[in-house]
Amino acid sequence: MERFAIFVDAGYFYSAGAYAITNSQIPRRKISLPSASSTIKDICERGARQSSSPALLRVYWYDAMMGPRLSMEQSNLAHLAGVKVRLGSLNNAGEQKGVDSLIVTDLIELARNGAITDAILVSGDEDLRIAVQLAQTYGVRVHILAVGDAEKNVSQTLKMEADSLQSLDVAWLKQHLSITITATETALPAAPVTIMPGNTPSEKSLEDAAHVVCEELIAGAEESNLVKLVEHLKASTVIPPEFDGKLIAKTAAEIKRRLTSDEKRKIRGLFVTTLREKYRSATPS
Repeated sequence: MERFAIFVDAGYFYSAGAYAITNSQIPRRKISLPSASSTIKDICERGARQSSSPALLRVYWYDAMMGPRLSMEQSNLAHLAGVKVRLGSLNNAGEQKGVDSLIVTDLIELARNGAITDAILVSGDEDLRIAVQLAQTYGVRVHILAVGDAEKNVSQTLKMEADSLQSLDVAWLKQHLSITITATETALPAAPVTIMPGNTPSEKSLEDAAHVVCEELIAGAEESNLVKLVEHLKASTVIPPEFDGKLIAKTAAEIKRRLTSDEKRKIRGLFVTTLREKYRSATPS
């Protein structure tokens, strides 16, 4: 049976996609998928046409954890049917590590086991060239689905090895990527606040401070992100790091001292409760 699999290097997908849209380098934290399910569906349709194989094995989504837990977007992707999220790590410079080796391993193993006849690589990295060659020795056709201009962001030697090359154009990328560029950054570091000499603790109670911060975070978030967050919290009790870091840091700043572990748990529970109440009140019955 002919089947294809799709291998998406998320770091490449976001970086090349944002550059194609804006013609500039955009930090990863400013790029998101408004609808992960729609994006995956469209990539699968493109892959089916490019490979001419009738059946999809699955989509492999390779990314790096940007904190101690999965981001909300990574969690949403991991819960999609037919999607396998595979995680590398980030070094101190914010660069992905271990992602290429995961792609290489999966591609070669699937080819050797006869699990696929076609592979769609959403990547442009020279380091994948040997894996492409090995997969082809097992009879697998390997196709590159570039993001943006393949002349600029796909290795020449990788293009030479591929059985076909197509690209996701700017119009497609604008439909699937959301890029947020603000005049100032409002995010605070996740590190706890230490009382400095001459800086006395605030008389504001923890509950009052947490209520203020919860309201600010929810009011400042995009509606699409709130929907994703509510869905995420139906399946998990863990607040994604992009919200959790701000919640802890801003509350600590409000009361001008470190938070204990018990206090952190308390305000996390308050945030979830506030979110659910706000979301229900804003959703038509």
